[in-house]
Amino acid sequence: MEMPPASSERAGTLPLPAGEPIVRLVDRIVAGGIAERASDIHLEPSEHGTAVRYRIDGLLRDVMVLPKNVGVPLVSRVKIIARMDIADRLRPQGGHATVTVDGARIDLRVSTLPASHGEKVVIRILDTRSAVRSLEALGLDAVDAPRMRRLLEVREGLVLVTGPTGSGKTTTLYAALLEIKRRGVNVITVEDPVEYRIPGIVQVQINEKAGLTFASALRSILRQDPDVVLIGEIRDRETAAIAIQAALTGHLVFATLHTNDACSSITRLTDLGVDAAKLAGAVKGIVAQRLIRRLCSDCKVVANAGAPMRIRASVPGDAMVYAPAGCDRCAMTGYRGRLAVTEIVIADAELERAIAANSHLDALNAATRREGARSLWDCGVRRLLDGETSGDELMRVIEQEAPASQAGDHSPLSNIWALFDTPGSAVAMYDSPRESPSISETASPVTSITPGVVDIYVIRPLPSGWRVLVVQRAMDTRCPSAWETVHGRIEGDERPEAAARREVREETGLELERLYNVTVQPFYLHMLETIQLAVVFAAFVAEPGEVTLGAEHQRHEWLSVEDAESRFIWPREREALREIHQLLGTGDAGPVEDVLRVY
Repeated sequence: MEMPPASSERAGTLPLPAGEPIVRLVDRIVAGGIAERASDIHLEPSEHGTAVRYRIDGLLRDVMVLPKNVGVPLVSRVKIIARMDIADRLRPQGGHATVTVDGARIDLRVSTLPASHGEKVVIRILDTRSAVRSLEALGLDAVDAPRMRRLLEVREGLVLVTGPTGSGKTTTLYAALLEIKRRGVNVITVEDPVEYRIPGIVQVQINEKAGLTFASALRSILRQDPDVVLIGEIRDRETAAIAIQAALTGHLVFATLHTNDACSSITRLTDLGVDAAKLAGAVKGIVAQRLIRRLCSDCKVVANAGAPMRIRASVPGDAMVYAPAGCDRCAMTGYRGRLAVTEIVIADAELERAIAANSHLDALNAATRREGARSLWDCGVRRLLDGETSGDELMRVIEQEAPASQAGDHSPLSNIWALFDTPGSAVAMYDSPRESPSISETASPVTSITPGVVDIYVIRPLPSGWRVLVVQRAMDTRCPSAWETVHGRIEGDERPEAAARREVREETGLELERLYNVTVQPFYLHMLETIQLAVVFAAFVAEPGEVTLGAEHQRHEWLSVEDAESRFIWPREREALREIHQLLGTGDAGPVEDVLRVY
């Protein structure tokens, strides 16, 4: 099928076709997706019509909504192109097609799924011009590029590439195969599906209906005198066992797994039943990766506020970071293209011993750090400091690491990370400098004592009993779905009580009637050589107590004291609420009202 020249219009501005023939409409949708660098085109039926969406740089972008009566002929035309059964609308189907756009051949992989309002269609765009790259084109930074080169110098053993679907594993593997192919070796792959054809490499397509599984294909491949074998995915014990055996008998085996990080792939294989001693001898390296959106070079701007508060401890105080702005070139998103964030582990003697001993995941991670491997988070922070991505994008894609010494030290689980948002100097907690203790007069090596955060328990004192506000973290934040009290960081030279009022206003939209300072909880942060103080407040609000949540939270509930305690994870949080109820349960603080009440 010959496509018309790709439109130069942005995807978000494609006009709604009026009476346009279906054939031309499908051509235009596909050509527009290719022109916009989309990896997938979604045709989604609904009650009001068929939505066309492009997945660009990992995120779906709405293009247009077609009239409802266009849906069936649109899907039928796509099925004809992909050589699928247009009469069967009740079962999922899959097909392939090849189109030509601006003289370049593009492969399409089509999948249909019956839904309540019709068939949903996803068209995967397989463009070899952007997918099959050299090792240099992967854009690894100065730390990971040499480590990847070292990993590809091995001649036998198992190299694992891990990450979720859509994290660029196939692109990395193909780049590695192109590099290895130059040695004049016999390379055979077994994939499901074969997405891109690489000249000079034998690629085997899995066909389970015909009995050609990963395991059966591997057994046959090993009789074909291969030097290098690529396994599209290790899914079961049999495939894992054959891969390990091949790696131990002189073959270089590449394989993928779906795990969160590098060392999780070790525990995944042992869970499948692989012998730990054999695995220790076979594994030569592991590459974990994610894809993160790259800031548009035409419109990125310096972030005047610096890095987001939750990651400031990972970023030097004087570092310049950038933020998205938006222009015509990036369709006003602020991002254009993606880059890899990697964790590259090269197996050494210590890691082999840890694997053979069936060590815990924490011990495996510790061994890789001593060898020199960076975590995904550390690599992502480096991308941020290099001006290639933004802090918000970093937090969206990669899970921020929790230092082991902090786990369990604070009441709300998500508040651990705010402890690292520490100002550079201690905040005065006393009415005058003379009342503040001198750190230099103590024998402790700690350099400062800093009130860095506030925890505010928001209360409605109803006649039937207290109702305590609990809020649930949003899914795109740290510790998604965790329930907590209102929590926040003390900014600059802000007094803790002022920070408490501000946080309640920003996170709930409520105004306070009374505010009490109940207690202070100290925490030692060894990385910062700081004892940090979390100042605990009780805040009483008036009726009707209508909450407007900030961006960090997705739900809220007003619960009894007992029910609120059961929602909190950490014992200290429950203890703080019990202390508040004991002191203020009668309506005020009694004889100590003048001491505890600050507003």
